[in-house]
Amino acid sequence: MVHGLKSGFWIRATLRRLNQNGLIAVIAHKGDEDAGSIFIILTARDGQTAILQEDDTSWHRHNFTATATESTAQQAMHYLERQKRFDPDLWVIEIDVPDITHPLEKELGTRRIH
Repeated sequence: MVHGLKSGFWIRATLRRLNQNGLIAVIAHKGDEDAGSIFIILTARDGQTAILQEDDTSWHRHNFTATATESTAQQAMHYLERQKRFDPDLWVIEIDVPDITHPLEKELGTRRIH
């Protein structure tokens, strides 16, 4: 059986830790306090964007490639809009990072406890 912290509590604790470590992290969309899914937008200074999606006890990374008609940021926003249609209670955190290829998900941990 998997147990875990409430979404709102985990989000606030993680934001505090990230901001104390020199990153700029904010809530872009507030979800359900108890059990909303969590998505993290990573935005690099060079304009590249990736999304981390909570996947039980780990994170799944969605990378985007700019096209002639759409930037990675636009693609990420479209992806999140589709996700909100399925789960309007989801949370979205946005973090400004120096480099989106840095595996931040390995440092985050999750709110799930086995």
